[in-house]
Amino acid sequence: MAIPVGRLILGGLRSLAVSPPLGTGGTVAADYCYSVFLRHRVLAAQYGLAATPLRVVELGPGDSLGIGLMALLTGSERYIAIDAVRHASLATNLSVFEALVAMLSQRAPVPTNGECADIRPELSSYDFPHGLFDESALTKALAPKRLETIRRSLSGADRNDMIQYLAPMGALDGIESESVDWIFSQAVMEHVDEPGATYRQCFRCLKPGAVMTHQVDYRCHETAPEWNGHWKYPQWLWSLMRGRRPWFVNRLAHSQHWYMQQEAGFEIRAQILQVEQGGIERGQLASRFRTMTDEDLATAGAFFVSAKSKAR
Repeated sequence: MAIPVGRLILGGLRSLAVSPPLGTGGTVAADYCYSVFLRHRVLAAQYGLAATPLRVVELGPGDSLGIGLMALLTGSERYIAIDAVRHASLATNLSVFEALVAMLSQRAPVPTNGECADIRPELSSYDFPHGLFDESALTKALAPKRLETIRRSLSGADRNDMIQYLAPMGALDGIESESVDWIFSQAVMEHVDEPGATYRQCFRCLKPGAVMTHQVDYRCHETAPEWNGHWKYPQWLWSLMRGRRPWFVNRLAHSQHWYMQQEAGFEIRAQILQVEQGGIERGQLASRFRTMTDEDLATAGAFFVSAKSKAR
């Protein structure tokens, strides 16, 4: 449901004086975190992420670190979360963690109901991907002593560097070059003010041959009645709606994300597009978007798997 423009403008003006409340409205359900992680992990493996990634970075974890905790629970050794603002609370993280442990212990299938029904990308099978994880390694990753180590790191009681939670997004520049095995995000890159700079930092951080996966949502995010209605607003009106909010929608289309990744040096191995009908038509576009391609105008989302070439 779209938020009235007047209310968006009021929120933008209020942000000039008052910081917006914490919270994004998502990622607090274990089912959601489990489903998102396995979708990324399955497709990342399909396009080049062969071994368990030891060092993982998530961009924009939101209201919990659940998706990244899944990486640790399946064998990763270090998880770094980077967000515009630190949203996640310890109580939420611990609750999600325990639920994820239970689901993984049962080798539960990928959830597709309720909140998970609209998650993209889609998979060819929603069974638990047994072929992706070595059973003995997964059992070892879920051993009681290791679970307690993760809990202690999550709570800050143990300075073992297993989990790092950083903000703002520029904190990426503090990660060592060529030290990361996998970077991922879910519905985040459409909110980043300078995605080109972020993609370049991702390239710098990743090891040669490593991959990143991003699900990018190009829709209006409740700023218009039409799914692509955010492209009809002139820049002056959009600036009023944005105000000084630390994150909003950057309004970049699919081809721009594709180009920025290429420019950063990535080899794009897969792009799974989500096409929607029933949005605004070309004649309704604001002047700055009039040259948008027909494909961009109809692309509501895309899942990227991009690799850093070993030759670079």
